[in-house]
Amino acid sequence: MKNEVRLLKALADENRLRLLMLLRRRELFVCQLMAVTGLSQPLVSRGLSRLEREGLVESRRQGKHVFYRLSAAMPALGRAVLDALALPRPEERFASDRSALELFARRFEKGRGCDMGMVKDFIAFRNKNQKQGA
Repeated sequence: MKNEVRLLKALADENRLRLLMLLRRRELFVCQLMAVTGLSQPLVSRGLSRLEREGLVESRRQGKHVFYRLSAAMPALGRAVLDALALPRPEERFASDRSALELFARRFEKGRGCDMGMVKDFIAFRNKNQKQGA
């Protein structure tokens, strides 16, 4: 029972859920997650660390980047919660993050690595476009 409680506590955070829902799409590294969510590097890294401790995500290092993906051995309870959150809903909570990820990949990645300059450029680009659209 303690394991289930710890797992549910890890899932009981909006930012960690956002990270998990993005990782449902594909493997990403911290820089990409920061750019898409607008969250700080420490917040993303701490969230991923917590999710990794609970067996929800796994990581691999490639050079200076650490890539994260959903764990192949994810606990059934974690998988069930993510599957339930992924069901289509009228309010579509995670649609803006998915759109931001697609935009980031199209406009800023172009097969390159990711750095803080790229993150700042993307966030400035999104903020500028949101102001123009308002």
